[in-house]
Amino acid sequence: MTSRQLHSTVFGPCGFEDQTLVEISGPPKSGRSLVLQQLIAHCVAPYAFGGRQWSIYLINLSHKITRESLTKVVRAELQAFSLEGKPPAAEELTEIAKECVARVSFMKCFTTADVKYTLFNIPYETLRDRSVELIAIDTLSEFYWLDAAERKQNLTKYRYYRQCQMHLNRICKEALVCGMYTVDSSFLNSKYNEKIAGAKVDYNIQMSKLRGNLAMNRKSVSFSNGIIEIRQ
Repeated sequence: MTSRQLHSTVFGPCGFEDQTLVEISGPPKSGRSLVLQQLIAHCVAPYAFGGRQWSIYLINLSHKITRESLTKVVRAELQAFSLEGKPPAAEELTEIAKECVARVSFMKCFTTADVKYTLFNIPYETLRDRSVELIAIDTLSEFYWLDAAERKQNLTKYRYYRQCQMHLNRICKEALVCGMYTVDSSFLNSKYNEKIAGAKVDYNIQMSKLRGNLAMNRKSVSFSNGIIEIRQ
């Protein structure tokens, strides 16, 4: 399944709109980052190849998505679309893929302070670059345990998730862009019946594992070279 087909399967033929929030949740090693990477590939692909030709800010917390891995997925996307007509030469596809990935700003974060600084500056960055249409975070819950020893007060996983989610949503509303993030599903529910306001999630992509098999929104899936396949 190409990223264009995945995008259409998840969001419908029109895709997701401005100022919407997309959540990709699931347990560890369930393919969350791979799904995010493939959706990003569709968003940066040129119009001529069925993509959206967006510029994207990727706040990289888990560091699972690299320029090299994204380029590989984008190239596969371009090649699959090209089969519908006369495909460009392999060298040309590689160059186009590199140009697409160049529209992704990789913002590597290694601490919560890095994340806060990055999120603080993004609204100003989007004013300078109006081509940015998406802010993506992989993985929203990455630094929860890293910061645990430094916290002065107890912060539940659920409250931490809600705070991060609200912060991203607020930035997306201010900058008039979409938001997409991955999160460990163990953060999504409160064990203590906490009533905490959260942002409205417009699209939910739920990854799961059952007896060693992966599923996306309850449909069995597999990955081959970073490309998702939905099993019928």
